[in-house]
Amino acid sequence: MSTNHTVNSDQATFLGMVFEALAYGIYTLLFFTSLAVLTWRTPALNASKKPMFATTIFMFSLATVHFSLNFHNVYQGLMVNPRAHISDETHLLAGADMIFSISDFCSQLILIYRCYLVWSRNIWVVILPILISLASVSCGIALIGLVLTISPTAPQAPEAIVPIGTAAFAMSLCLNFIVSALIVGRIWHMTSLNREIKTDSAIWRASAIVIESGLLFLAAQLVFVVLFAIKHPAQAIVEPIATQIYGISPTLIIVRVGMGSTFEPTSLPESSLRFRVSFGKKSSKMTESRMTGTTTDVEMASSLPSDRTFTSSKVDD
Repeated sequence: MSTNHTVNSDQATFLGMVFEALAYGIYTLLFFTSLAVLTWRTPALNASKKPMFATTIFMFSLATVHFSLNFHNVYQGLMVNPRAHISDETHLLAGADMIFSISDFCSQLILIYRCYLVWSRNIWVVILPILISLASVSCGIALIGLVLTISPTAPQAPEAIVPIGTAAFAMSLCLNFIVSALIVGRIWHMTSLNREIKTDSAIWRASAIVIESGLLFLAAQLVFVVLFAIKHPAQAIVEPIATQIYGISPTLIIVRVGMGSTFEPTSLPESSLRFRVSFGKKSSKMTESRMTGTTTDVEMASSLPSDRTFTSSKVDD
């Protein structure tokens, strides 16, 4: 098979750093906006916001370290101590690869947790996604170890272990699709329980934010999986961008919800909604939940807790 490509490994490594710099700039803007949403718009950082606050900072820290390592590799390799190939694997680049896998794993956990909340904290729904996530990160870490053992300076994974990496990234791709589908499906199912509630536009917006953030995720993963599987040098362009997207995607949800782009803000201090779920002809089950009027009180980590409404109108029995 011909190995001629439009870009070589060194060019791809340089371009990857450049595009990651652009993505990191966007991420930085979103990060500080999300902090404003979590703190200034909701000064009292309650218990439900603290994990989200910590997770946001952690993901941004990973992205920052990854970009720093990539920039250091290119700067040192071209300007300080020029070497023949800046794409050759080093311990620093292996560290960047490890951060890529950890960022992927953390973004999966955030998505799974969101699904867990939407499904009324039903652990059985997320058991399979958790197992897939653990298998994915295990394969990713094993891949890095094997590369350092078999060919420590190879710019790409050796042919013999490519299937391990392909499996890791393909599992992550499938998990993202499955969990996003579970979230959107649950949203529509819960709102269909009461046909009297006119929430179509709000539900479309609620579904859109999950789908849009998921598509950003899916696009990066799909392109990377294909390029990695065929051993194309351009994978070195996509991987740094994907690392930033792993953090951008959940942060974007916080920003959109907090700025009112997804959920309509309301001036009412509190509203309630009762879902009536029929079981047979004679029995019914009532569940009630309350949602405060500020958009930031919507569970941003989950985007949509299962038994909540997406409108701020009061519905009486």
